[in-house]
Amino acid sequence: MPHTRNDGDIYEVFAQHGSSTPLNHVGSIVSPRRDTAWHLAKETYGRRDDLVTLWVVRRADMIVPSPEDRNLLAAKTRMPHRQPGFPTARRRDRAAAAETAAEIAATASQVRDGAPYDHRDAVGGAGEAGLGDLWLALADDLFVLGNRLGARICDYIDVEEALAVGSIGQEALAHAGTILTLHGFDQLAIDAWFFDREQAQWQVSRAIERLTDWPSTVACGLVVAAAVTVLAEQTAEVGTDPALLSAIAAVREEQLVHLDHWRRWAQALTAWPETEAEFTLAYAEVTELAGDVFGGLPQGIGTGALPGGPAPAAALHERLVALVGGGPGSRLPARPQPRTAGLGGSELADSLARGRVVRDTYAAGVFS
Repeated sequence: MPHTRNDGDIYEVFAQHGSSTPLNHVGSIVSPRRDTAWHLAKETYGRRDDLVTLWVVRRADMIVPSPEDRNLLAAKTRMPHRQPGFPTARRRDRAAAAETAAEIAATASQVRDGAPYDHRDAVGGAGEAGLGDLWLALADDLFVLGNRLGARICDYIDVEEALAVGSIGQEALAHAGTILTLHGFDQLAIDAWFFDREQAQWQVSRAIERLTDWPSTVACGLVVAAAVTVLAEQTAEVGTDPALLSAIAAVREEQLVHLDHWRRWAQALTAWPETEAEFTLAYAEVTELAGDVFGGLPQGIGTGALPGGPAPAAALHERLVALVGGGPGSRLPARPQPRTAGLGGSELADSLARGRVVRDTYAAGVFS
């Protein structure tokens, strides 16, 4: 009886030919029946060589990327800080961009005076807090969270958890940089924004001050990841620039992974009798302070590629409550609270001090 072939008949074959070799994709086969597919693959790809392992999977059951996922897979543009030679390349870029020590000093001086915009596109800011203002405030949160997680990498005897914390910390810093790039900042201005601003010019959430112990870090990481996810979804709803939407989608996908990681930690800390009370208290305190996550103040900075207009802070806060308000003893307020510039406590102060110490130890021109 004639049979019309479709993707359900196609199987991808993976084989390992020796105990010291990896499992590789070796080809495809067509089989109308699942129970004969493996045997057909064995005869096709293992007739002459001994096989250690043979995997056969139906193509229709595989999860594969669509053409729209191309930018999510482009690590060199999405996560350049993970590429070999990145530190050396960055130093060369800085040295080429900063032609004289006087230019470097002028940039830092303007930042300290509250105008770090020489190396960014000039776009007028709005008088009312908009999406761009909220993104800038979250960039401050991500920067401090990434720094604090970096200090915790060596706290674990579990290698997998140390790697996870390091990865989340790296991506938090990378996402903070991406946000400024979407505001029109170039690399010199991004560095100046994060390393040369005085603490009084920062707009971190009050929750950042609670990054003092592991239960509070879990709660704060969960809140920040949820907030970035919510704001990314809102930006995608109103944005039209394909490049912007691609960058925001990449940030959202990675923050969803972070959110899932922190949720698993929250569940574990709640389930263990030894940590339940401590985590419940930390979660209550962090969520109460996190009422200002979507209370960013106008910063008078153009939004670059980000869509303009006021941000629906109340609606965003409501979505945040839906994501994290069900935790143990959550005290997340019903409405968003305004942020206050100059907070952050010792956590922000330590992050700024460490960064400046490192920059000061390099030769002139290495860092702007």
